[in-house]
Amino acid sequence: MANGEELQAAIALSDAMVSNPMHIAALGGQGETERKQVEDMFYEMFQQRWGEVFVAKHDNAIVGVVRWRDCHEETDSHEDGTAAREIDEASLHDTASRIAYWYGIWGQNDPLEPHRHLGPIGVIPDFQGKGIGSELMQTFCGQVDANHTAAYLETDRPVNVGFYENFGFGVIGETDIFEVKNYFMWRPAIKGEA
Repeated sequence: MANGEELQAAIALSDAMVSNPMHIAALGGQGETERKQVEDMFYEMFQQRWGEVFVAKHDNAIVGVVRWRDCHEETDSHEDGTAAREIDEASLHDTASRIAYWYGIWGQNDPLEPHRHLGPIGVIPDFQGKGIGSELMQTFCGQVDANHTAAYLETDRPVNVGFYENFGFGVIGETDIFEVKNYFMWRPAIKGEA
């Protein structure tokens, strides 16, 4: 992703992911208001967090995005997770609290071993089913394999579990958040030649 493309990438991801079960559960719907909230979340991520981002384009417009970041130390994982599990989900009514709780649970499940954390990855609806997501995954897997690094991701869509399994990921855990099944997936590092 080139400098200055952060907003376009955030818009593409919001179009791709506003209908994801966790976004609907946390935001309360999947209309334009919720799409804009998802866009803002991703735009802030691109502005404030580290990581590598690759995009797929069609006629100079971003149609797919993949992002990952290196997690090398325990401090990269388990942010707010313990506190999150002590909260009653039913007591969370505002969007900010629901998102913080969701991310806290995800953070609690992030492995302590060094890895590359994949996410988000998305393709806008009009371009889904054309192999773009697979190409973005191949880019990611090529990077982790070249560096002999393990990889990790979360997904809230059962259909995505099989997609990620095609790239060497396996489910290492599951949990329900706001009655949505979340899957935690791990891809072991490919060992280099001795």
